[in-house]
Amino acid sequence: MYMASTCRLRNMRTGLVRRFFSIAGITLIILLILLQVFTSFNIYAICQKVANKIPEVIISTLYRQKHLNILNSVIPVLCWSNFIEDSPGSGQIRVLWDSLSIAIPFNLLDPSSVLMSQLPVQTLIEQPKTVAVSRSGTSLPGNATPLYQASALPGENMVIIYNSHSGETYSMTDRVERLDGRQGGVVTVAAALQDALESKYGIKTARSDRIHDLDYATSYQNSDKTAREMLAASPRARAVFDIHRDSAKTREQSVVKIHGQDAAPLLFIIGSGGSKPLAGWRQNHAFATKLSTKTNELYPGLSLGVRVQGDHYNQFLHPYAVLVEVGTSNNSIEEAVYSAVLFADVVAQVISE
Repeated sequence: MYMASTCRLRNMRTGLVRRFFSIAGITLIILLILLQVFTSFNIYAICQKVANKIPEVIISTLYRQKHLNILNSVIPVLCWSNFIEDSPGSGQIRVLWDSLSIAIPFNLLDPSSVLMSQLPVQTLIEQPKTVAVSRSGTSLPGNATPLYQASALPGENMVIIYNSHSGETYSMTDRVERLDGRQGGVVTVAAALQDALESKYGIKTARSDRIHDLDYATSYQNSDKTAREMLAASPRARAVFDIHRDSAKTREQSVVKIHGQDAAPLLFIIGSGGSKPLAGWRQNHAFATKLSTKTNELYPGLSLGVRVQGDHYNQFLHPYAVLVEVGTSNNSIEEAVYSAVLFADVVAQVISE
């Protein structure tokens, strides 16, 4: 129970507060109206822009990690997936996944496959086909206007080259294994392969240096668009190469001597599709086997053979599409470039047959 004087004082303070905010609100409204009338200041547009930003601010505050972490929180099985170049996994684990894939209608090792199984309507959406292709060595943003400068040689492109994981690089040179958001050493290796094919053999080659792994989880979806556009421009291409580098290898496992010079070993990767075999994957495998065999005929020990993975790597787009790992993260760019030049000799002989 308060004294009468205390109650009057509390009521007076409450009234003053209300009166202050009322006057302040009316004054602010009048100022905004005057500002709207006598200037080009658009109050409605500003308010609408602020309102539209509110959800983005809330999400960015709650989730300061990558988008893949948000997906992992709502699709936990996605956490089990990995990528061959950076998380090869043990043989026992891979055998377990392959066994489970018989009973599960999607590939546990392919995040896109898991995502599509949770959002089946996504498979009905046709993605836009845009690509930036150049020989300049400069990076282009993912939404850039398509730039197509494949080659100065006459005729149709016979070989197509791109990098799904553009940021992969070589720690002996760059001191890191990945250059996030930038072109890594694998882009330089792809350029060396193109230059050797064109300068030594006159094989016209198209190469994309677009960065596809700004969001690592969608690298292959992004490079799928690039590959489709390049194949549409060169429907009679004889070979399609996605250039990568391996990881989780020692320095000793990363070097082979060719003509007395250190070279980065080559590993050919073919995606079979796992529990949903890709139509024609064996044709890709036969082509990769021919490349591996010819490599070791010309340069013994340079090829480590062909590895089959339960994925697709966009190889369903062409019967002669191969993922080529040039060296590992424990190579130098010079060693990988040397191997790319040697590999050009192999490619020239195989496609001529």
